[in-house]
Amino acid sequence: MILMQNLILEFIYLLEQMLMVCGICCVPIKRDKKFLVFGGILFAGLCMLDIWIGYDNMLVLTYRVYVPPVIVMLWTKGKIFRRLIIYICSMMYLHLPYLCIDFLFSGILKVPVTVLRENANYKIVRGLLTCLILVIFLYKSKKILGYEEIIRSLPSKYFFIGCICSFSASYIEHYFEDIICMVYGKAVRMFFVTGCMVVMNGMFYTLGIGVAVLDLLRRRYKEESNLKDQYLQITKEYAQTVKDNARETRKMRHDLQAHIGSMRYYMDQQEYQKAKDYLLSIGEHMAQTVRKTMSVNHEIVDAVLLEQQVRAEHLQIVWRVEGLLPADWEIADFDLCTLFSNLLANSVEACEKVPLERRFIHLEIRILGNNLVIELENPTESKKRIENLGSVTSKKDVHNHGYGISNIKMVVERNFGEIYFSHTDDVFTVRVLFQLRN
Repeated sequence: MILMQNLILEFIYLLEQMLMVCGICCVPIKRDKKFLVFGGILFAGLCMLDIWIGYDNMLVLTYRVYVPPVIVMLWTKGKIFRRLIIYICSMMYLHLPYLCIDFLFSGILKVPVTVLRENANYKIVRGLLTCLILVIFLYKSKKILGYEEIIRSLPSKYFFIGCICSFSASYIEHYFEDIICMVYGKAVRMFFVTGCMVVMNGMFYTLGIGVAVLDLLRRRYKEESNLKDQYLQITKEYAQTVKDNARETRKMRHDLQAHIGSMRYYMDQQEYQKAKDYLLSIGEHMAQTVRKTMSVNHEIVDAVLLEQQVRAEHLQIVWRVEGLLPADWEIADFDLCTLFSNLLANSVEACEKVPLERRFIHLEIRILGNNLVIELENPTESKKRIENLGSVTSKKDVHNHGYGISNIKMVVERNFGEIYFSHTDDVFTVRVLFQLRN
């Protein structure tokens, strides 16, 4: 019976750790079978030590302290320091549901918390309830827009701050626990004291989360402000380009009669080569003074296209745009600007990294049935890790970059769309799908 309890406890502890690290903290799981198998062997070794030596043996206790983090490191991927600090933070934050469950059962059973924690059956019940709480929280968090992207983009220093706050809460609790037990002997009094400890510890745990949330809100606000500034600048530049084109067109129309007269003179004199050269010079002048703009039936997107077109021409990128956006499509201009500016900016940056002869951008917009499909293709220098898109960046300034794909995903999710990434023959494709209303 005791042996079975110990094995169940080991499994529950490992399950709690994986739910916290890979679920709540969104650390990706490795797909490499050899690491998964080796981690499983280490866990099996821990269970065998429980059987042969005993659950409370010092060797087993030491093994239990050092091996679980190794197992989690083997089963997850990413930078080792970040994964380790997330693991430590996760284990410390597991104490919060423990404390709440202890408080609940202490009040129901009228038993001091210190007594409850010595009971193996209670540990199993508490572990199962903790796993249930984590699963419910994980299910609810997945419904939060961009939750996974937010957690993965959170700097490691905030997990470290969370460790400090949770350690402080744990230290205070254990420091006063013995004193409280000596002063208050009755379980009723212990219940109220434990309740106060839950509130006080909760404040420390919340502090660690609050620091990260406030900084995240600050970063998001700054990012949205930059996007709005970019949106305004794009609109101004587009309006100025349209104004310049209109002015040059009026000038050309004003001089059109004179140009026709010159052409007629050359034709009457049968100087056909001069007439041809004169016509070519008119075309070159128009090409230099009137910028060719692309239109997809939406002024904001046209403005974004014009901005990126200027960059593309400078980088000698072959640029092709096909299709039109539906006129009655109900989507915010700000979202459209964010979507297309990030998609095109990422494509232009990808083209910068490949030779001139391989540089191209192909944007296609089409309606298939009741769906709007936006597809963008560009070359890439290396195969991208599709699962990491939005959580990593190739730029050195990682704190101010790496949000392009993340912003695209948030816009797509906010408008109930779907996004797909694919990579074949050194060509990277982004396909965004939106459902149109009837």
